[in-house]
Amino acid sequence: MSISNNYSKLLLLGCFAIFLVSCDLSKSDEFQEEYTYSFQKDKQLVVDMTSRQITEDSTQTLLNVSSQSGNNLVFHYEKRVTPPPNVMDGGSITTVYFQIPAEASTFTFEGAELTNANVYFQRSCFCPIIGALKVENGVLEGQRLSDNIWSISASLQPQGPRETYSVEWNKTFILNSE
Repeated sequence: MSISNNYSKLLLLGCFAIFLVSCDLSKSDEFQEEYTYSFQKDKQLVVDMTSRQITEDSTQTLLNVSSQSGNNLVFHYEKRVTPPPNVMDGGSITTVYFQIPAEASTFTFEGAELTNANVYFQRSCFCPIIGALKVENGVLEGQRLSDNIWSISASLQPQGPRETYSVEWNKTFILNSE
């Protein structure tokens, strides 16, 4: 009887050990979010149009935003969501780009004025490819604190083909000299 009782205890202890090992106590099932708030001097935004084939007889034109040498300040906001190791398709990167004249010390863009500031939104994920979207709804305000620091707040509502997105921040943007 005691051998059977010891075997039962050992079996129970083994099952408990397997249960503990299978439980990840390190919170690795949580999504990680990283944010970037930066700007560059002597740049300008460039928008390329790329056509891609959707079906045999139709194409879709996507906007692609990049920066090159120029006379403006180009700002870059990025939110990077990294899924836990056991999730395959939960990550995303949300990016907002905009530019202002280099000599500006403050700015406020609202509604249609966002178009003049070349405000673009882009989202990369396991979702339909939409390319960059020109932002036409919301408010974007900033104030130069020094040559290397800007305080900027945004409440933007980019309109995609199937949904309206929402991007908000009130943060300090730091000069990226790269």
